[in-house]
Amino acid sequence: MEIVIKTIRIIDYENNAVYVRETPETFSEYVSQLITYINGNTSIREYKTRSANTEVISCILDIVRNQIDEEYVTGKIDFIAQRLLLKEREAQTTVVHMNTNVQKGSLIQALLYDEDKDKYTYLLAKVEHTDFVDDSDFSFKSGFSKDMKKLWKSCIFEIDNLNADSYSAKVYSNTVAKYWYDNFLELDQVVSDETNTDKAFRAIDSALNRNVKNIAPRDHTLLRNSLIAYFKSNDYIDYDTMIQNTLESYHPVELDQEKMDKVIEKIRELPEKHKFDKQFNTVSSVINARIRKVYDVCQGVQLKITDAIDDFGDTIKAYREPDGNRYIRIKTDNDLTYKLFSDE
Repeated sequence: MEIVIKTIRIIDYENNAVYVRETPETFSEYVSQLITYINGNTSIREYKTRSANTEVISCILDIVRNQIDEEYVTGKIDFIAQRLLLKEREAQTTVVHMNTNVQKGSLIQALLYDEDKDKYTYLLAKVEHTDFVDDSDFSFKSGFSKDMKKLWKSCIFEIDNLNADSYSAKVYSNTVAKYWYDNFLELDQVVSDETNTDKAFRAIDSALNRNVKNIAPRDHTLLRNSLIAYFKSNDYIDYDTMIQNTLESYHPVELDQEKMDKVIEKIRELPEKHKFDKQFNTVSSVINARIRKVYDVCQGVQLKITDAIDDFGDTIKAYREPDGNRYIRIKTDNDLTYKLFSDE
């Protein structure tokens, strides 16, 4: 894939300025690495443009049509950078009272051409930009890291028809950052947050039921509780991060590790199989409708779980007396319930 155009602009929303930086030929290597990384990044969400006339996509189409006119192209690239500056300043005004800040960074833009497919790809990527001390002369300089973990945001448009009514986009964001896709890029979600939340939770819950519940009921209960807790305590889901935090970090009680690894692999395949995004905002009402779980204890008695339980293992325990009778012990913080069943 040929890199037709590559640029970088430093977005300084604190000083309301955009700074131009020249891109030497060696910068192409970094752009190529960035493209490879972004194309291989599965933690993305599918979007579509609201039309072909919104500001960013219309500028991109103009760049493709007039790519040999350097002055014209530079003007459009600067316009996109200025738009990001404006939207970041607006976003900062919104979040500053929450004791947080819009992540500072540089905007990389690149136009690429695939001759085999006769298709253009336009990349927008926001990468961390920091000040540092140059150890060669101990002067203060600024720049961005080659570490791909410092990629804050990205968007890839694939353009094979300059006259289409709308265009699809693949977006990555390391935070919720609605300003990036909504205000700056003017994109709409292909799959809604509510649908993503419902599909993701249902798919994982079903996978645990099929692959764990019957052979390792204790692990099933603990894993499901961990899943509920994660969905309810995180407003923003990155699917791979969720798997790391809830499944890969889990130490099975009854399940052998080899089987656990196979379960994790099956759960990794669910987004593609069930057609939901790997990044989305959680909708708590959807989770609340799926949490309820009822267990038969004995004749006339059921145990109903209605929410995620902190420290599940110490809250509900089963044990067997020497006479063979089995019991469930539940920790309570409800005085009335305790007095009702206490012999004290």
